Amino acid sequence: MSKRKIEAYIPKAIEAIESLEIATNGEVAKQFNGYIASFGASIRQAGLLATVLFYGNANSNAEKEREKVVKAIEIMIGDNIINPNNKIEKSTRAKVEDAAIALKLAIRTYKLV
Repeated sequence: MSKRKIEAYIPKAIEAIESLEIATNGEVAKQFNGYIASFGASIRQAGLLATVLFYGNANSNAEKEREKVVKAIEIMIGDNIINPNNKIEKSTRAKVEDAAIALKLAIRTYKLV
């Protein structure tokens, strides 16, 4: 975790939140706050690959579109998290963790509804 990298990701996180319409009219659904808050803990417990596959499942019964969390992080890091060989590069893990922290911080600038 690098404070400078996280700080650099915060403006990108806000752009991703806006472009994916996670926030509308300055408000974010509480479900997204929960998804984003638990993303980092899930990486630690289940691993990055399992977490990305779980969050990226568009066919889940989640109340909101949970896959937007993965899409937001991919926008922030400027690359896909999982490469075409269904593997994750070691350098990608650090980027994803930093981006997830920045996304968590950025989401707090919005009103939760």
